[in-house]
Amino acid sequence: MKLSRLAHITAKSVAIAAIAWSFGANALPQCPDPSWIEQNYVKPDVPSAGYRNGLNRLITWLPSFHMVHDEVVAEGNSVKVTAKFDYGAVAHKDLEFETVRFYLRGQQDSDWRYLGDAVTNSDGKASVTLPAMNAGQYRIYAAVPADGTGAEGFVTVIQPNTPAVLFDIDGTLTESDAEQIGDYTGIDRADEKEGAYSLVRRYLDLGYQPVYLTARVYWYAKGTRDWLNWMGLPRGFLRTSLSNETSLFRTAEYKIEQIQQLQSQGLNIVRAYGNAKTDAEAFIRAGLGAQNSFTIGPDAGHYGTTAITNNSYYSHITNEVDTYPAAQCE
Repeated sequence: MKLSRLAHITAKSVAIAAIAWSFGANALPQCPDPSWIEQNYVKPDVPSAGYRNGLNRLITWLPSFHMVHDEVVAEGNSVKVTAKFDYGAVAHKDLEFETVRFYLRGQQDSDWRYLGDAVTNSDGKASVTLPAMNAGQYRIYAAVPADGTGAEGFVTVIQPNTPAVLFDIDGTLTESDAEQIGDYTGIDRADEKEGAYSLVRRYLDLGYQPVYLTARVYWYAKGTRDWLNWMGLPRGFLRTSLSNETSLFRTAEYKIEQIQQLQSQGLNIVRAYGNAKTDAEAFIRAGLGAQNSFTIGPDAGHYGTTAITNNSYYSHITNEVDTYPAAQCE
């Protein structure tokens, strides 16, 4: 698996279909650039500053679990990006009423660009509004000048009908839902579902935008990105829940809302992969279609989705992905 993974990482072969999508002047939407997403950059040079809220000194010695909520937005639209700041693996204490600093880096930028400052609210959240930008992939860095911590996220600006494949994570790309506990605590890395890496990488080779949609809570976004990086997979676009309640009590509704929001920006989700009953319900109710909605594991085939058998993706890749047409993008 390691050799296959390295070979795929360096592969740049993206087949382009000859028939254009019918928008604009019959131009094709832009293909994702996995190599840019996978590249690690040094964080921006953030000038240090004193605490705006002196009480925050009591929590910032704890490990940080900051996150930036990734966004997909249509070219020509502005978008508000929200970052969430908290400390402590157990307490998850919000960073309240503290100054944070936002930076932006596009694919053509040689360095980070300073966007401006914001102040967190009582929930530890701060936001910045980005103006309309050209199609492409952008990184956001949200920093806490008082203690030097921060988090990176991604903004994907798309053109109409940008083709994408959506993946759940726990029990879909990982071996089981329970493995996130060991991964989060640092006891053990979550094992991948057999063939999961090859599945995602094959769609990348075909030119599809990857979307990771999980009901994991916000404070595990950092660990999720680390796991994707360890797997050798692009870390964006990753969508986690900003609410503990969402992930516990209304997972299907949350995922339906997220899918519809992505579609409203012009993302064309051609296939989706999950393992839970809530994944299956969300895919079908969001209108993705039974033939495009795949489920694996004990609940494979639930809600009319297409079942993947043997708890492995290898046969599915051979029969259903290798023969799938390349994305119509450039």
